[in-house]
Amino acid sequence: MKKLTFIYLGIVIATLCSCNGRKMMAQLDEISKIADDNPDSALTLLSKFDTDKNEWGKSDRMHYELIRLKAENKSGIKFTSDSIIKDVVDYYKDNGNANEKMLAYYLLGRAYSDMEEAPEALQAYYDAISMADTTNTSCDFRTLTVVYGQMSRIFHKQNLPHDEIWALRHYVEYIRRNESQKDYIMAKEQLIRPYYLLNKKDSVLNLINNTYSSLKQLGEYQEAADAIVVSISIYLERGDLAKAKNAMDIFENESGLFDEYGNIAKGRESYYCTKGLYELAVNQLGPAEYYFRKAIKYGYLSEGYKGLLSIYREKHNIDSVDCFSRLYEAAQDSLHNKMQIDAIHQMSTLYNYSRSQKEAEQEREKAQERLYLLSVIAFVAIVLLIIVFVIVWLYRKNQKEKKTRIAELEDTLNSAKNQRNVIQEELRILKEKDYEGIIAIKEKQEIELTRRIELLETENINTRKNISTERIDHLEDFLDSAISQKFIKKATSKSERINPTVSEWNLLISQFSKDLPATYESFGQGKSLSQLEQRICILLILNIPEKNIALMTDSYASTVSNAKSRANEKLYGKKDAHSLKNNLINGLQRS
Repeated sequence: MKKLTFIYLGIVIATLCSCNGRKMMAQLDEISKIADDNPDSALTLLSKFDTDKNEWGKSDRMHYELIRLKAENKSGIKFTSDSIIKDVVDYYKDNGNANEKMLAYYLLGRAYSDMEEAPEALQAYYDAISMADTTNTSCDFRTLTVVYGQMSRIFHKQNLPHDEIWALRHYVEYIRRNESQKDYIMAKEQLIRPYYLLNKKDSVLNLINNTYSSLKQLGEYQEAADAIVVSISIYLERGDLAKAKNAMDIFENESGLFDEYGNIAKGRESYYCTKGLYELAVNQLGPAEYYFRKAIKYGYLSEGYKGLLSIYREKHNIDSVDCFSRLYEAAQDSLHNKMQIDAIHQMSTLYNYSRSQKEAEQEREKAQERLYLLSVIAFVAIVLLIIVFVIVWLYRKNQKEKKTRIAELEDTLNSAKNQRNVIQEELRILKEKDYEGIIAIKEKQEIELTRRIELLETENINTRKNISTERIDHLEDFLDSAISQKFIKKATSKSERINPTVSEWNLLISQFSKDLPATYESFGQGKSLSQLEQRICILLILNIPEKNIALMTDSYASTVSNAKSRANEKLYGKKDAHSLKNNLINGLQRS
């Protein structure tokens, strides 16, 4: 697959070297597709335009900036300014399609998120959602899914669990419709966070158990074990030590997060607090103290000191109880201060946003007043221009009609004169009784007409031959073409990605219509073939097995069989699916 990626990149680079203004938009769209999975490669391709983009038209420049910001965002590059993306959003408010508008607003939201301006980020995400056309099959559901995912993170950070659940439900639904079963299960797992904040522990446990069993059915044992860790704390809170111990054993033995010495992976050290609470609950004070001190070492001061305080109360060690009481109180004060600072920061952000919204509303009202005045002026100017245009148009039309009438009169006059001359000549010959002269004239006219008829018949025959030549099928040329060989390779090679891309399908159809024009034309006659039926017929001509056809068209075997039957009836009047391939091949051989 890596080799194919490099080949594809090479083709795009070669194409870019020969692009012009008319092709620029298409080239940027190709780079945008690369950015979905290889953003670094897309940025490399875009860097080739840095020196030329200032000479482009505005539409190309804005499209370039949109794709560049998309690639940078996917590469993990944080926004430090919103100036460029604001220009892009302003442009796409009135230009571009629904997907481009949604992407522009999504990137604006990412810029505000990186700049820690949560209210502005949420507003941009709401705008992105409003731009999405979910009724269109070409809707960019991938970006729409990410928008809801980003909104859920902001709601979680702002401690808004109900809003987080709303965003996650949309996120989960679009994952279900467009991604794999594993992605869908992992997406549903994220609902644990808001339900835990709402203290709905039964709902949390149901989510955990469903996630665990679903992932195990898929053979994802490590992810399944990792999903169960939150349930340990809930079981400890309820005093259900047996279930807590069972969950701990699964997590420690199957998650793959622990080394041979029992140390958990970096970033997951909060588990030592949970482990300490379990050891404390089963009255293993020594191991409990070990884990609480280990948690303190990794910065979990409040939980660690609280655990040690409980241990020394059990041991009736007054001095240690007094010591750890003070340490726990200091840790709690520090945590409380941090929470207050975060709350003040959030309130300040909301206040600044509200104030900026009010100022923006005032500016919007002033702009509307100016726009109304300009609209009145523009309307009056347009009316005057229309009046002038109509007057000029009527004058020119009148002059043109006069000239046309004069020309018609002159043609009629000349024709009458010519006819009179012919009659006068014939009268003169008749008066002179020169019948042989009249016969000679008529014979000469007959010879000229006969010669013209022969020329026209020859030209008609040649034209008909050219037309019939253009409609001859060339099966060998089609089978030997690069795109046909690529499809055959996809069907036979295990290393190839069997599902063709939209671009590959388009290339195959184009090659088929070029090399087999008569057969391709028959696909559209009478009851024309659907896209699926057309693709299946072409794959049958390439001699691709039916099971591979089902995979390549992303269909069930029954769907392929039904489509073959429909195509056979439309093309050859036979309702069975089995004879379609022979009918196609026989038809090509006859042509």
